[in-house]
Amino acid sequence: MKRSMLAGAVLFGLLPFPRAEPPRVKIDTGTLQGVVDSAAGVLVFRGIPYGAPPVGELRWRAPQPAAKWSGVRDASKLGHNCMQHQPYDDIDPFTAGVSEDCLYLNVWTATLKPKVKRPVMVWIHGGGFWAGFGGEERHNGAPLAKKGAVVVTLNYRLGPFGFLAHPALASAVPNDPVGNYGLLDQIAALRWVKRNIEKFGGDPSRVTIFGESAGGMSVGSLIASPLAKGLFQRAILESGTGVGGIGVFTRDTAQAIAKQFVDSLHFTGSDAAIVRQLRAADAKALLDASLHIGPQGSPRFFPVVDGWVLPHAVDTALQRGSANLVPVIVGTNRDEGDEWMAAPSRAFARLVSAHNVPAYLYVFSRVGDDSVNKKRGAYHSAEITFVFGRPTPILASAGTTSYDATVADAMSDYWVAFASAGDPNAAPAKGKWPRWPRYDPKTDALLEIGPDIGARANFKRAVYDSLDALARSRGRLRPQ
Repeated sequence: MKRSMLAGAVLFGLLPFPRAEPPRVKIDTGTLQGVVDSAAGVLVFRGIPYGAPPVGELRWRAPQPAAKWSGVRDASKLGHNCMQHQPYDDIDPFTAGVSEDCLYLNVWTATLKPKVKRPVMVWIHGGGFWAGFGGEERHNGAPLAKKGAVVVTLNYRLGPFGFLAHPALASAVPNDPVGNYGLLDQIAALRWVKRNIEKFGGDPSRVTIFGESAGGMSVGSLIASPLAKGLFQRAILESGTGVGGIGVFTRDTAQAIAKQFVDSLHFTGSDAAIVRQLRAADAKALLDASLHIGPQGSPRFFPVVDGWVLPHAVDTALQRGSANLVPVIVGTNRDEGDEWMAAPSRAFARLVSAHNVPAYLYVFSRVGDDSVNKKRGAYHSAEITFVFGRPTPILASAGTTSYDATVADAMSDYWVAFASAGDPNAAPAKGKWPRWPRYDPKTDALLEIGPDIGARANFKRAVYDSLDALARSRGRLRPQ
């Protein structure tokens, strides 16, 4: 391409970015230098500290402010991931390293002009509250940023580091939380977004939190938490809600597990002595000990109804109207367990819509064409790649279909439209994809996203009704 043609292409936006110096932005703690993703046409800033390293005396404390720095901080690489092992084959946290020093986030944006004020999408990763990280390639925010959003992904403390609710910790620092440190990390990240995202071209008054599995349960918990009030204006919950106590513990259950954990370490003495031993212990030893608590291979540390971060269970807060009631998208993948995922998602939509707040329900039914994936069906986490606008699944094991690019384009359009306007039918989805009906308990209206994309009514209604009745008989709150 001739020089004059190249200049014209850059001028009129035919090429993503000219060759230039790496982008810089000044936030409240100092100046960052990111990178240009020329192929995607976006700017990327990685490894941004949003809190002080929660180590030593800050272990099992609410996150403290990140330190300021002088000069220019390199934001081209991921920060450390939070302490974890590798229980899932599709999550490898070790490339960037694992450490207690892990309170970092990442930003994708197409512009650094503050006056642009694009919608902001803050992703909270899944992984059972004991695995996962914001910098997974599945969570690459470039396609969503290219469609008009500013995307943020984050790390938060996991396992015993994020959710240990031992009563001895209550006496260590008066008026400090016990448990829910991981949720407090998420809240601290949202406060960082509120203070700084305008510098990345984002609109702090249009923040959408979205997450999958434990990330969806985190979103449900943030909706129920008074500490998160005003930090987001819309929410998307994928395959996890916190309804029915799924993914959220009572205080008694959380304390019993914490005591079992401390006993397994043979820490004894007064509360103060136990806390000293806990804070002095080697992080790897604490992680190893946590793997032997409860059923083999199952996570045992979850958010807890503590009376402060979570004054009430998620469904109770929704029913009482004390939650942060914002428009929501909520749904599941077709072949997940109905009792644990799908019925609670419909219940969540019903609880929100009872307050005349918009709710949009979906079911994801895309299945890979190969024989293995036809047996797996639309499995847990299968939608993540498509939400992030990736036309080909990141993992080869997910298989492919002839309609994958369509599903990725549609899901990412719907998600960005919702982040922009609180309605998935707004631009860029408007006129391009089938209309997504607002949830109505009379029809159980939802959108199916798969080989065909379209509205459905009364999807598995009898099954969900019976599961709701069963949950109520067991003392779990579900809408009638």
